[in-house]
Amino acid sequence: MAHLEANSKQHVDWVDLAKGLTILLVVIMHSINGVEKILGEGWMHVVLAYATPFRMPVFFAVAGLFAARAITKDWSVFMDKKFAHFGYFYFLWMTIEFAFKAPFFIQQTSVEETVLYYLASFVQPFGPLWFIYLLPIFFVALRLTQKLPMVLQFALAILMKFTLTGTGVVIVDFFSTYYVFFLVGHFGRDLWFALAAAARQYKAASVAGILLWAIVNGLVVWFGYGELVPVAIIMGVLGFIAVVDFMGVINEFFLGRQLAKVFRFCGQRSLPIYLGFFLPMGISRILVLKFGNGDSGLSAFLVATATVIGAILMYEIVKRIKIGTFLYVRPSWARLQPRGKQVAVPAE
Repeated sequence: MAHLEANSKQHVDWVDLAKGLTILLVVIMHSINGVEKILGEGWMHVVLAYATPFRMPVFFAVAGLFAARAITKDWSVFMDKKFAHFGYFYFLWMTIEFAFKAPFFIQQTSVEETVLYYLASFVQPFGPLWFIYLLPIFFVALRLTQKLPMVLQFALAILMKFTLTGTGVVIVDFFSTYYVFFLVGHFGRDLWFALAAAARQYKAASVAGILLWAIVNGLVVWFGYGELVPVAIIMGVLGFIAVVDFMGVINEFFLGRQLAKVFRFCGQRSLPIYLGFFLPMGISRILVLKFGNGDSGLSAFLVATATVIGAILMYEIVKRIKIGTFLYVRPSWARLQPRGKQVAVPAE
């Protein structure tokens, strides 16, 4: 894989674009779900349903692309960059989000139960932050099993997806549901980078493949086959292939280049967006539901748009005024290894 590290910026660019797409889809999902719980399904539900087969599989496959580099590091470095890094941001933002929601929890239950709920969030991931809770566990699992044959690792991951996705233990269910896609990103790394390069070379074939996938994905959603485990695995992998293909050719077209700017911008800030989107989402939902016209689709669209913009503004303001940088930059005391210079949260 060494040759991939030396490749041109284009080869890295598609990864940022994919990250941007997935973080937008995740924010849109939470925005739609929140609005539809109150107003019922609207036209934005179509977007939510269509993205379901590939949204999270692509999210985790992208995360697996650079796992090889992480799992070969010394254990102390590995634990710092994976467990301490994501652990710090999970604890910090879980506490912040919980503080905003605690009054509601107390009203619904009691102070004692709310405190117990907070403590339980160290074991059972809280709300949408389950991704950064789960990701270090993926890396550890991969590191501990790296000497096993690839086929056996996939077999175990697929077996878990068939048998352990309904245990009721959040971390077990999510691990079993998505670990196979993390392996797809990890073991197929060379293939995915080659595919992105080939997409630019064979644009017509790439576009045809994307259109074919788009139709198949729509049919799977329409007929409700996406919940079947074999179909879910196949469509998740095909969705990742389509996203790699799409990001490989997106800059070849004028409208695509404008869209790519949005994806790239969001992809380079994917973790800050993910950490902070709950706050603008909650505020915008209250305002839209209070002053909007009651249309569920339009309300969900407005909330999703305001959420993305709000999360980015939060990060950019903190970065520029340099107050509250601990929200997005892990301070030295939270590092297992000393580091001379702090850097912004990496979007990997």
